[in-house]
Amino acid sequence: MTGPQVVGSYSETGGVTKTATAVSVAVAYALEHPDELVLLGDLDPRGAATKWTGATPSEPGLDMSAILGQDDVKGWAEELAVPLDPARGWPENVRVIPSGFRAQATQESLREDHAEMRLKRSLSGTRAPFVVFDFPNRQGGVITQNGLTACTHIIYAAKPDEDGLDGVDGAKETVRKFHAYREEVGLPKTPHEVGIVLGAAYQGAVWTRDALRAVNEFERTSPGMLLTPYVETRVIVKESRAAGEWYGKYGGSAGGDKVAQAYRDLTMNRIVTA
Repeated sequence: MTGPQVVGSYSETGGVTKTATAVSVAVAYALEHPDELVLLGDLDPRGAATKWTGATPSEPGLDMSAILGQDDVKGWAEELAVPLDPARGWPENVRVIPSGFRAQATQESLREDHAEMRLKRSLSGTRAPFVVFDFPNRQGGVITQNGLTACTHIIYAAKPDEDGLDGVDGAKETVRKFHAYREEVGLPKTPHEVGIVLGAAYQGAVWTRDALRAVNEFERTSPGMLLTPYVETRVIVKESRAAGEWYGKYGGSAGGDKVAQAYRDLTMNRIVTA
């Protein structure tokens, strides 16, 4: 494969571990390859990944909205990506392209020709072999189209509940339409659908009946797409997110290291060069 592997974490429902999956996959790869640069881009105007990681633009306006709002953006992804605080557990080789928040939200209505190519163009020349984008939880739109155009791979993030099921169904339909358009104009069928990452699935080996029912429904509606291991729910993930920290540094009874290991196994065994 030429160029970086570019992975999008996608769901059309909020609160289903989409951001946790994006951040965790990026960090898992970075920890496994400490000598490689890893980019994490926040495509969501709500900026959940930006808030969690504490990513701050080097100057006001030098964020994802700058990439989405301009045509001549070759190389901007790496230029605008900022380092994180290692004292909070973040790997030194991860760089984050922060969300533009309100400025980014207004770009959903962009109508310029080929505006969907800007994010892909911004990755031109990057040294990073692995890039992750946290998608907005919405249908179509120029931001989502930029993400789909730039990505080589898509993972669907979900919890085992109705919201998780609905979010995956909607995201799969958007990707299906995107694939159909590309085939119609003679382009390769990308991004490749890797599968569904089931986050916050169970607690202490305890599965609720509703969660098990949701797993059965995923297996019926998306046969062969559930990726294992499933990820345990741990309070430390939510607490670390609020504190702007990487949860993986908390072991013992907190169990953050166990969650991190599950994402590491998913990343290295199921997602990388899938």
